[in-house]
Amino acid sequence: MKEFVRRHGLIIQLGVFLVYALVRIGTTLPALQSPRDLADTDIYIRLADESILGAGLLNADRPVGFPLLLLIAGHDFSLAAGIQLALTIFSWGMLAFAVSRSFQSMVVRFFSFAIILALGLARHLAGWDFVMMTESLSLSLFALLIACAAWLLQGWRTIKLIALAGVAVLFAFTRDTNAYLLAMAAGLILIAVMFRWCKPRGMAVSFIFLAIFAASYLTANMGERWVFPFVNVMGRRILPYLDRVEYFEDCGMPVTPELMEMAWYFAGGNDRRFFNDPALEGFRQWLAEDGKACYMKWLVSHPAETFAEVYREFDGLMFFDGVGEYFSRNYSDLLPSRIERLLYPVYFADWILAALMVGAIAASILRPWVKNPLWALFIILSLTIFPHAYITWHGDAMAPERHMLSVGMQLSVSFWLLLFLAGERVGVYFGEGTR
Repeated sequence: MKEFVRRHGLIIQLGVFLVYALVRIGTTLPALQSPRDLADTDIYIRLADESILGAGLLNADRPVGFPLLLLIAGHDFSLAAGIQLALTIFSWGMLAFAVSRSFQSMVVRFFSFAIILALGLARHLAGWDFVMMTESLSLSLFALLIACAAWLLQGWRTIKLIALAGVAVLFAFTRDTNAYLLAMAAGLILIAVMFRWCKPRGMAVSFIFLAIFAASYLTANMGERWVFPFVNVMGRRILPYLDRVEYFEDCGMPVTPELMEMAWYFAGGNDRRFFNDPALEGFRQWLAEDGKACYMKWLVSHPAETFAEVYREFDGLMFFDGVGEYFSRNYSDLLPSRIERLLYPVYFADWILAALMVGAIAASILRPWVKNPLWALFIILSLTIFPHAYITWHGDAMAPERHMLSVGMQLSVSFWLLLFLAGERVGVYFGEGTR
């Protein structure tokens, strides 16, 4: 039996994946036929109507990824949901295959394959396939990006690098914060090359990621995509606090009674006075000329306060108690809640984050990637979780739990990678790591 599994392991995995795909499609047909559209969906529909070949989409006030999906689907929400579901199944399948093929132990290989597939069924991740927003596309592309990275680590090939670059482009242009994650990964890879922890060809990945980040950052500025989220931050996290208002006043922000009346409002609140009130014209001029620079300076000059704010909220953001309120009314959870809580950590997330960071730092010292390159991917994912959360939290004050979904996925994947890798080392220690 053991020899049969070794010889036919790939066929067994393909069979399991096929059953997984069929079950997932069959159990979600009601939600597929009644996808959910939200307030921002109309914005993406408008963008989908703009010419792809013209400058309109590049100057858009949202990233282009999801509008392109709507354009491909012909504005048919059910078809768009079907495309999202297909991409989700494919992406998590590729991630399961790529991760499992990184292990020699057949026990760890099949266990990791099953766990990764099951993780993709967690409601925090799976329920978005039937929502006409960017979350499903972003999460699926994130899974596919990790899969491509694991695939590249198993043996350098130009075609693998091209695949990684292509997925990275789509990933970055689905949500702006995704591009920042690529930039952080690029920085860690550059450090690894400098310390000769990886071969110089790793620079190619860094340069590709940095180029994608630069393109995303440029288009975000062209479309002024940062303005609305920053005004959300201004209304919710700056104007209500006198010490913060004083800092921004020193940075040139005109503080008027009309502006202070906007404390606790989101950008679109109070009849959009942030953008329409003539009395706030001076604020809008400052916002366009110096607002972003002043905010960056404030974040840098208050590291203890801004880092503590994110860490204090981290556990609740990962729990995301109201996630189901966004889903299609015909969506049903695919896993029992007890199993899901084991797969997708929503409790003690701050402690798990701390453990992952300690594990990544220890792995950086011990260099176990010499025996299994997947350790390198674990290190990069784990060390960028909190910076990813920091940028996401401080980038927008509206719906932070929803914006943090990619961080939650990153946390859960890193958590399981550590368990798989540690399990492999235990198996090797007890003589069970051979093929």
